[in-house]
Amino acid sequence: MDFLKRKYGTQLTLNSARIYRIILFIFLEMGYSYVSFSQIALEIGDYRTISSGDFDNPAIWERWDGLAWLPAATKPEIGNNVFFQQGNEIRIRANESVNNLYLFSAASPGRLLNLQTFELRVNGALRAFRLELGQFTINNVSNATTDWIYPQTGSIVFIGNSRNVVDRSSWSANTLNSRFQVRFRANPGQSLTVNSGFKANAFIIESGTVVQTLNTDGIPACSTFSYNVQAMFNGTGPYGDFIIEPGATFISQCPGPPQEQIIRRTNTIPAALFHLKPGANLVLLGNNPQMDVAEFRFEGNTYYRSNAGTQRLISTTFASSGNPKTYHNLFFENTAVKLLPDSVFLTGDIGRLTGPAPSDGPTLLRFQGMGEQQIVNWELDLSQIHVNKPSGRIVTFNDLRSLGNWIMESGQIDFNGYDLYVNTDGAGVFRYLGGTWRNIHRLFYNNFPSILTNENAHFPFEDIYQGGVRRLRLSGTSPGGDFQVRYIEIPGSNWEPDFDDTDGTPILYQLNSYFEIEGLSAGSDPIEMELAAENLIVDAVDDLRIVSNGIPAPGLHLPGVDADTLWARRNLTYDELNNQTFTIGSYRYLSILPINFINHKAIWKSGEVNISWKIAASEEQGVFEIEKAIDQVEHFKSVAKLPSEKDILVHHFLYSWEKPKGRIFFRIKFTNLEGKSVYSRVFRLEGLNEFSPKASIYPNPVKTEQLHLTLPNYFDPASSTIQIYDSNGILINICGYEDFNNNFNGDSLQTGMYLIHAYDGKHLEVLKLIKN
Repeated sequence: MDFLKRKYGTQLTLNSARIYRIILFIFLEMGYSYVSFSQIALEIGDYRTISSGDFDNPAIWERWDGLAWLPAATKPEIGNNVFFQQGNEIRIRANESVNNLYLFSAASPGRLLNLQTFELRVNGALRAFRLELGQFTINNVSNATTDWIYPQTGSIVFIGNSRNVVDRSSWSANTLNSRFQVRFRANPGQSLTVNSGFKANAFIIESGTVVQTLNTDGIPACSTFSYNVQAMFNGTGPYGDFIIEPGATFISQCPGPPQEQIIRRTNTIPAALFHLKPGANLVLLGNNPQMDVAEFRFEGNTYYRSNAGTQRLISTTFASSGNPKTYHNLFFENTAVKLLPDSVFLTGDIGRLTGPAPSDGPTLLRFQGMGEQQIVNWELDLSQIHVNKPSGRIVTFNDLRSLGNWIMESGQIDFNGYDLYVNTDGAGVFRYLGGTWRNIHRLFYNNFPSILTNENAHFPFEDIYQGGVRRLRLSGTSPGGDFQVRYIEIPGSNWEPDFDDTDGTPILYQLNSYFEIEGLSAGSDPIEMELAAENLIVDAVDDLRIVSNGIPAPGLHLPGVDADTLWARRNLTYDELNNQTFTIGSYRYLSILPINFINHKAIWKSGEVNISWKIAASEEQGVFEIEKAIDQVEHFKSVAKLPSEKDILVHHFLYSWEKPKGRIFFRIKFTNLEGKSVYSRVFRLEGLNEFSPKASIYPNPVKTEQLHLTLPNYFDPASSTIQIYDSNGILINICGYEDFNNNFNGDSLQTGMYLIHAYDGKHLEVLKLIKN
């Protein structure tokens, strides 16, 4: 009796005999024991409506004082539970806040909540209730016909700390005509749990984490997000948005069939939009996640995190749904097998953070982002790889493999000294249409084609020391088999090679860097080899020759050509390629004069940018032009022009810039008196302390210097953990963000490549670091 008295106060005391008879009837006659648990315990300060009116009008409210309901003197506030009773329509005239929000949901509730364009902020839960014997009682059925919460321009906003915000026992998605937005605005590091089907006009996760459960209270059910069914909203077409804002996280436990979809409009119509914004996180725990949405925008981070069985990527069930195959950042975690679909299109990073390597579907993976894309802890090893980047580069921290086709259409790949294996199952093709390779150790090409063309035997190795792309091109026929080639890069040039070509022509100059070809099958087919002289200043194209490293190359010299760039050429047989070196030489002194930029740096300090660069010794005269780009390295603009001076190797330029914003890049262009130009490597402005939209670490490569890590502004530095892994995936150090920036330097590392993981409990950034 004391328990009931605490819950219902004087209402029991006034007629305790009657209450005893009710309880006896409930328990003995009906076995209706759940009633005592579904009745809502009133708290001092609870409010209930007594008539329709404006929320801020105390006259429409009564307030529970622990004994009785009394006229309210003020409107409800964030600490008060509120009950909207049957037939009482309450209008919001400004943003308001409550604790738990209870709405009458039994038969004929009438319109209850008119949000207009404002927010009703809920610090507790949204619940439905009915009246039973005059008591407020939890109701798990919502009204299906009345637009009892309206209009679509207003919002119910869940704020505060971790908790369930809707529950299966007190809410349902049967609210077919409800017209309102739902916003989740949790405090940093907090999680709001949706434990029931939920229907509205839009769902927006603004901050914190939202967890969608697989509800197991009774028959298991996905807590599906669905949308208003009224024809005024796009008829019977797709309707309803689901948006995850930057820094926010959505975690879904829904496993897929036979459970319902994660998101849909109805059981036959898709939602309109799923938008994972840049910097937002989507975490999928189920093995067969399904969403039915007309338009997917995966612009943030998507994590597949199942821990058992086989996990597939998001799929759809409706013919009118969109194609959820284009991702920005895509990561795989935990021990479940990850099975890829027939195609994945990627604009950001991809990586295996933990667990086994994802399995081929068979799968086409296309890299198509405009900026930098990283491949982390995974060799790919998929049926088809397609690189089609209009700008930017791919950075890999391990070997790359394609089982079949490798299509190189545009963009740069930085291999960081790792290998590329092409067509390992022997049934695919290699096609080169554009783009470059940087820092690649070796190309392994299985089942080399029998007819060699500009597409299938064209290899674009960047020349780090001389600049430009040192492309190797073969034409003719081959016996097939395997083909291996690498570009060995050595600074500078040999001005006294001291040998003659096979036709007796003296070779007076050669690049120190050279190609090495090996692993070929035997064959005497005729071959023409071409090497690109891009970024080399050449007096006459006829001066160019292909030579071996310090000796004449096999075969016979062919005159150079000036097509898309300058090409040195040679005739030889297929056998003569094997176990040989090839590079560019000349029979005239100074016919090739590369301007060699030794180093360069730009530092901002106290409103000034100091740019410096050093070149190798050169007799060339001309003009240096400083160029600048902001955020993207595709759109450089001229900053200044300076004449070169004979015998001056170190150059400086200082100019005022009060407060640079964004990521600032520079490059130096040198143009000689004949109008031929060469560029330095792109380098970044240092010295800015403001947060970057992306994580970065510098200096990189590092020797012994203090390291500095910058995190995106949606990271929480205080809770961030920094983990350092070596190239074998072994954790070698772990520390806090501040400790890393204050105490971690290059002396702590051995020479090699490392992965830096920054994690604040919600967001993960993975960066590569090179220790020289």
